[in-house]
Amino acid sequence: MQTWPLVRRGETGAGRRAAFMLAGLLALMFAAAAPKVAAQEARGFELGAVVDVRRPSDTGLRVLAVSPGGAADRIGLRAGDLLQEINGQPLAGAPRPAAALGQALDAGGGRLEVLLMRAGQPLRLSGPADVRGHAGGKCGQVTALFDGLQVPAALRKVDITQIEGRAPLPADASRYALPAGPRVVIVREHVPRSTPRPLSSFASRALVINVEPDTTHYIGAMPAAGGGWVPWVWQSSPEPCR
Repeated sequence: MQTWPLVRRGETGAGRRAAFMLAGLLALMFAAAAPKVAAQEARGFELGAVVDVRRPSDTGLRVLAVSPGGAADRIGLRAGDLLQEINGQPLAGAPRPAAALGQALDAGGGRLEVLLMRAGQPLRLSGPADVRGHAGGKCGQVTALFDGLQVPAALRKVDITQIEGRAPLPADASRYALPAGPRVVIVREHVPRSTPRPLSSFASRALVINVEPDTTHYIGAMPAAGGGWVPWVWQSSPEPCR
């Protein structure tokens, strides 16, 4: 089972700066409310990317990460692109970015007609959207719970805060069902029920999980060389997905 961290150690130059900028943007997203969707029940269309919808932006909605193999990846969308409109629906300057993005995706009826800014230049991309839900009934599950399981001694708990750019519902669910395939999952170091620290002070990380059908993927964190931690799928177990 493969995972791909979005920020890698050892990068230098422009690649390292871009990686840290992306990591910072992803971490900031946890301080604000995100659009909420129950992955098991929602229907409609997906972009296959994590988009910053924390607040309105006259310059466009920034793409923070792209799911490998998803709709955004297939049409050529990149992290750092600024979305101006999708399917004729304006996103730059939209007063409610999350709602505007959802409406724009549904407006295409399964198609994506995207106008964006990249390196200061306008660019149009088009192609089919991803269908939200469990295509063909093939789904897997992700969870950050491991109470009662035998785990590596150094494993730490994390909280799943976003899946494919959306806050999963219900927030206290033990696991989340997702369509099979590569999915962007963002986790935050575990927040105790009673803590004086603000949520923004808890570190966040992103990874791409290749969700396998009828499989539950268990996510935790392991210490990183030189300090900090990295998200890790420490176990994948066969389990029917419903």
